[in-house]
This record gives sequence, C-alpha cells and structure tokens, in this order.
Amino acid sequence: MVDGIIEQVIASPGDWTWTYHKSPKGLKKNRERALETFLVDYDAGKAEGRYATGSLPNLPYPDRSFDLALCSHFLFLYSERLGYEIHRDSVFEMLRVAGEARIFPLLDLSLARSPHIEPLTKELESRGFTVEFHKVDYEIQRGGNEMMRVRRRR
Repeated sequence: MVDGIIEQVIASPGDWTWTYHKSPKGLKKNRERALETFLVDYDAGKAEGRYATGSLPNLPYPDRSFDLALCSHFLFLYSERLGYEIHRDSVFEMLRVAGEARIFPLLDLSLARSPHIEPLTKELESRGFTVEFHKVDYEIQRGGNEMMRVRRRR
C-alpha cells in the first residue's frame, strides 16, 4: 500500500511539497514508521478498547462520545469519486459523535478546492453550525495547507 502511494507521488513531482517529509523516500519512511507503531500497539489497544471498527458515514459511537472528530485525507480528497451526500452525511455523523469536527485537506486529488465545500458550508451554517477555515503548518499536496473546523454555535 505504501509503495503504491509513493509511486503516485513520484509520477507527479510538481504536486507535492517537501518541507516535512523532505522527499518521496522520507514520506515512505514516515508512513512505514507510523504503520509499524500502529501494528505494535494494535493487539493491546484493541484489548483495552482503544481501537474500534467503523466507517463514515456511520460511526459505532453514542452521541457526544468525543470532544473532537478528525478526518484526514478522505473527505474532500476523493470528491470526484464520492458525491456530496456522503460528504454531508459523514460530516453530520462526525458532529453527532463529537462537539467539533476537523477535516484536512480541502483539496481533491487534482489539487483543486473540493466542489463540495461551498454547499456543505451553507448547509452546516443553515443548521446552526459555525464553519471556519484555518491555515495549518503541514502541507504535502501543493496548496493543501488548510482545514475546515465545524462546531455547534454557542
């Protein structure tokens, strides 16, 4: 899986920045290290209840189980493959289980801002949520250094 990602990165060199990972080789090394850390912890974490199987847009948690729900490199990134409805349903599901949702990055695979962001923002605001956009320090996709933060209005 890691090799396939690295091949895609190498095939599109102008799409990436290397301030964090330094190079495709560095990206591979960091991904492998993260995977190894997870695998070493998995059995103990599962036994302790720290890992559970679930997938958007239906999460296996009661309402307000968490303060924060994060989604990284899934929503918006695959906007050409996943329609508006799954984006909407997934964000509302994240907000069902957590008081705040953050989504990163806001670009699709072609490095364009996802077309789902504007209609989703309008729908969220019309239902009483606050939507903010924040620059972040991490960037690997060129121009992909922004996240969406959604909270209930106070």
